[in-house]
Amino acid sequence: MIRFPCPHCGAKFKVPETQAGKEGPCPRCKERLTVPPAPEPELELVRDETTGNARTPSKLLDQVAVHPQPLPVRKGSDTREDQRAQELLAWLGSGSASKHTGERKVAWPIDILLYPASMSGIIALLILGVLPLVLQVLPFGFLIGGRGVFFPGAAIGLYACWYLAECVYDSAKGGTRAPEIMDADTSLDELWSRGSYLIAVYLLFVGPAVLYLLFTRRMDGIFWALVAWAIFFFPMGLLAMVIHDSSFVLNPLFLLGSIFGVFVPYVCLLSFTAALAGLFWYVGALLSRGLAPQWLWLFHTLIASYAALIMAHILGRFYWRHRERFDWGI
Repeated sequence: MIRFPCPHCGAKFKVPETQAGKEGPCPRCKERLTVPPAPEPELELVRDETTGNARTPSKLLDQVAVHPQPLPVRKGSDTREDQRAQELLAWLGSGSASKHTGERKVAWPIDILLYPASMSGIIALLILGVLPLVLQVLPFGFLIGGRGVFFPGAAIGLYACWYLAECVYDSAKGGTRAPEIMDADTSLDELWSRGSYLIAVYLLFVGPAVLYLLFTRRMDGIFWALVAWAIFFFPMGLLAMVIHDSSFVLNPLFLLGSIFGVFVPYVCLLSFTAALAGLFWYVGALLSRGLAPQWLWLFHTLIASYAALIMAHILGRFYWRHRERFDWGI
């Protein structure tokens, strides 16, 4: 296998040696690139212990593998590196394209509502909608000095951020159902890379409004300005991060250029997202004022989790629909 980066944007590729010398557009920045030749096997001079002389070149070549064995490929891996390599191979005329076609099996309003209808989607709904209430009912508090619920709750929050990002990425590739957990690359390096970048997106765009409300307890003009900042930049920042998986997308100027390229549909997307988020926030505030029964909280959290999966899918499909209009070269 030949491993090489794009000379223009740094995207990493891994292609068979048979593609050496071929040209094609980079799936990330669309610039032309050429697959470099396969690396030459390294010759090592070995001194003959019996004679003290170096071995003859003919004997050296006998020890060189003419056909190096390809690197093993993990089954079920679907990393961003593998996906970009698949797209590059499709442009070069070999290899297999993505398993997603983007075609919906039924009418799009119904198909969107059926997005969580997969085993992983149902599991995600149970984890995000039911498990938090179970943690509040069961006596976990005695485990860690009355704070036992915090740590499982934090784990659920991290899982929600990771899986929703996977839903955005899978939908951006043309997926129409919630992705299977086993299809994602869950290696420690990949999880740390994606996790740290996603946390940076949340802190940069959502964090200011949350921190201001926690420290001041005021919902004044400054707070709503920070909310507007989050609403305007967070969806595009999250979308760019799951596509590129790089820190350069944290630059608001880069995101502004992307937003202006799809301004009208993006404003429509923001309006729908803000209205839906505001509705669930308002209903949750009403429930918190009174002694709402447990089943009502369960229904609210389940619907909110379901809506989060739907919105992650819509955000990914937004890129799929307008991917030709995005200018995401560095």
